[in-house]
Amino acid sequence: MKKLLCLLLGLTLMIMAAGCKKKSTDPETIYYYASVQIKGVGNTFKTTSTFSKLCLMTGVCNTFYTDPTVQDKNYLMIGFPTSVKAGVTYTSDSSHTQILYVDNAGRRYFSTWGDSLNITVTKWEGHGGTGTGTFSGKLRYEIVPPNPADSIYIKNGTFSAKIWFVTGN
Repeated sequence: MKKLLCLLLGLTLMIMAAGCKKKSTDPETIYYYASVQIKGVGNTFKTTSTFSKLCLMTGVCNTFYTDPTVQDKNYLMIGFPTSVKAGVTYTSDSSHTQILYVDNAGRRYFSTWGDSLNITVTKWEGHGGTGTGTFSGKLRYEIVPPNPADSIYIKNGTFSAKIWFVTGN
């Protein structure tokens, strides 16, 4: 009887241990990223979203978050024309090119025409592929009285994300 109980206990423990392991078929969340120095401090943003045409601000865009579960602050939106091509630098003077950054306090900074924004797309593979690039420039604070005008400079920015439903021209 003792041998049978020990055998059953041993089998039960083995079954429980096997059930606790992560299954190789469990999908892992894949994050895409953007990183940038804002006011001299390195920031990393991530997203599970892809570059797409579903934007109000620009032709093609993606939004990256410091914490994807908090989507009303600490995020960065990067956008450029739907005619995007690898090897091209888009500026704040280019149509449909903009960066929006919302800080921890919810203050909105954005690029405006004539500022020093540069977004260089280094790789653009079209639908199902990957888009990568670099960015830097000046972002202005969205003036909401009684807050005064303010600007921040971003530099050494990089991004990488998948592309969805955007085809090349």
